[in-house]
Amino acid sequence: MMILADKVFFNGKIYTMHAPGETVSAIVARDGKIIYAGTDEKALSYPSGETEDLGGRICLPGFIDTHIHTFLDCNSRQNIVLNHAKDIAELVDIMKAHDDGGDGWLIGGGISMPDLAEGRYPNRRELDMITTERPVFIFSHCLHFIMANSAALKLAGISKELTPDDECLTYFEDGEPDGMLREAAYSKFLTAPFGKRYSDPEYRLNVLRDGIAEYPEYGLTTLHCISGLADAPPFEYFDQYHQLDREGALPVRVVVNSTYLPETLNPLTGFGTDMVKVGAKKVYMDGSLGGLTAAMLEPYSDAPDVKGEIFYTLDEMIAFLREAYDAGIEAAVHAIGDASMERLITAAEAVYPKSDEPDTVKRLKDAGLRRLRVIHACVVAPGHIERMSRLPVILDMQPNFINSNGGFMRERIGRERMKYFTPLKSFMDAGLMVTGSSDAPVEPSRPFVGIECAVTRRRLDGTPEERLAAQEAISIYDAVSMYTRNAAYCSSEEDAKGTIEAGKYADFIVLDKDVFETKPEDYGKIRDTKVLKTVLGGRTTWEAAKI
Repeated sequence: MMILADKVFFNGKIYTMHAPGETVSAIVARDGKIIYAGTDEKALSYPSGETEDLGGRICLPGFIDTHIHTFLDCNSRQNIVLNHAKDIAELVDIMKAHDDGGDGWLIGGGISMPDLAEGRYPNRRELDMITTERPVFIFSHCLHFIMANSAALKLAGISKELTPDDECLTYFEDGEPDGMLREAAYSKFLTAPFGKRYSDPEYRLNVLRDGIAEYPEYGLTTLHCISGLADAPPFEYFDQYHQLDREGALPVRVVVNSTYLPETLNPLTGFGTDMVKVGAKKVYMDGSLGGLTAAMLEPYSDAPDVKGEIFYTLDEMIAFLREAYDAGIEAAVHAIGDASMERLITAAEAVYPKSDEPDTVKRLKDAGLRRLRVIHACVVAPGHIERMSRLPVILDMQPNFINSNGGFMRERIGRERMKYFTPLKSFMDAGLMVTGSSDAPVEPSRPFVGIECAVTRRRLDGTPEERLAAQEAISIYDAVSMYTRNAAYCSSEEDAKGTIEAGKYADFIVLDKDVFETKPEDYGKIRDTKVLKTVLGGRTTWEAAKI
């Protein structure tokens, strides 16, 4: 007797993502999973409580964002957007226009140092021009810097007397803090003032409840949440997502990655439910390219005295990887510059078993939970890729950086190193597993924007400039794979999601057009692909219109 199904979806063009061009026309779902993917005829032979005609529409597996600061992204929608400010004076004017005279925090975000005419971030005295009556905090685009006015510094307990020569702060010539806080300054100075707001479980829950419903609109069915900033207390906790799930208000699956694993109950990677799971233990090896704090082997081309900062010695990184490995937790390391990549690869070679297995999938399966997620990997050096190809490495990439960093990257690292900037094709050609993500709120959590950047290697504003490391452009199929089949490996869930096949979650999206049929002259329109419906476990979580 045929198994009873909950729902049959038929008459679609459903890309399985097993291989380029492979499609089925129907999906049969039961208890949130696919029990059959194939022909309409066979699918409709299943007894079912419900059927849905997809109307010939294009479908893909649900998108997975493998690196997103979910709480910060949801919370940032309340901040003043500053990414269009051309200089500090315009930034001040924008902030002033949003000052309603209240006494609470005035928070802005999204500025990038190279985009401001002054080529630097605003200091305390310039932010005091906005107001001295209430605290002003401004987050950089990369989230590695915070700028504060005098009232905010007072709130954080930062003064000339209390914090002399602290490496996380910078100073005016008279020795007074200039309002710039970088990297670990958040945990050292801002935990207390921000903690009063963010430590309230109800506040955090409300922020997530209000904001998380947006992600299915962009085709997202799984988020890999990165909890908190460098060395800072986490903003996201398992109980928040479980609470939303109990309320029926969690429209995406969540994998929580935190610096504070495995201290709590020693959970293994993968522990949890179908909706909320434990991910990787995450640390920061260096800073950002935009802020000149990513660690480089040679000085920055536009700052010859600067090589960035590296936060762990080799021995410390080896100890971290071993701790995670021994605890059954996958490790994830933020490494942007080639110097941090060199140190991380050397540490990984000391900890993880090397393999000559050429098949990427087999190499990762053989490694089990002994996998290393390298986050960002924006600039590598000769030899790095070959060395990584012998390790159980997964590269967690952000193709959107091609857009946001495109305006200044050639000057920042020079043309020679540009060959190694976000080298997606070289990574894939070497047999490395490469995933796609947004790093939201640093970049928008819209996978089709990242897919376009990976395919075109161009900025989104139509700037008529040469492509960024054009030889690293990849096919549309490979770019989509980054957000589907490849992304499932990030949390060792390759047997549960990422492709359309029996036994996996019934997570898929319906599109308004066939992105794989986009012609080269239209690659700049990939981002315009619209999601018409998002299905999670066989149930619709978002729909633009009835189809």
